[in-house]
Amino acid sequence: MAIIGVRIEFYEKVGDVGEPSQIMLGALYRDRGFKAAAVPRVGELFCLSSLRVGSNALPVGFGFTAPGPLLSVRAVEHCPVPIDNEGNTLQWWDGSAEPSANVVLHTTRSDDPLHFRTMLERFAAPDSGWDGVFEPGTELDRLWWELHDAHSPAAG
Repeated sequence: MAIIGVRIEFYEKVGDVGEPSQIMLGALYRDRGFKAAAVPRVGELFCLSSLRVGSNALPVGFGFTAPGPLLSVRAVEHCPVPIDNEGNTLQWWDGSAEPSANVVLHTTRSDDPLHFRTMLERFAAPDSGWDGVFEPGTELDRLWWELHDAHSPAAG
């Protein structure tokens, strides 16, 4: 078994695997949030139903622009842990004690603003384990923080 993280990057236009996507809008990420049989390679397919968040999961598809319930893996970022000759984690290391890998997926945002908002709200829920990062001051950044803050204890 492998422990992996996932980052979903949103673009204006997604290129084919091996080609760049254009105009990044932001990303959702969850580090070390998944157990997998193996770390998928670039070009392999990642099942979107594994990304269900919170207790009110959306059906397969999420409103991502994908030809089905799968997205191609665009990159794999390996996160090793530095060790000494005895196998002990080096003292200066302040990351995770266990190695991991992050799987990067590319998609465009849904053409339906309501569907996209509903999907993003599920990722912003406190029990989802996801974080978001969008270009500061943009519509998506404002929406992310509106949804994120709506779940904060101060909002209740």
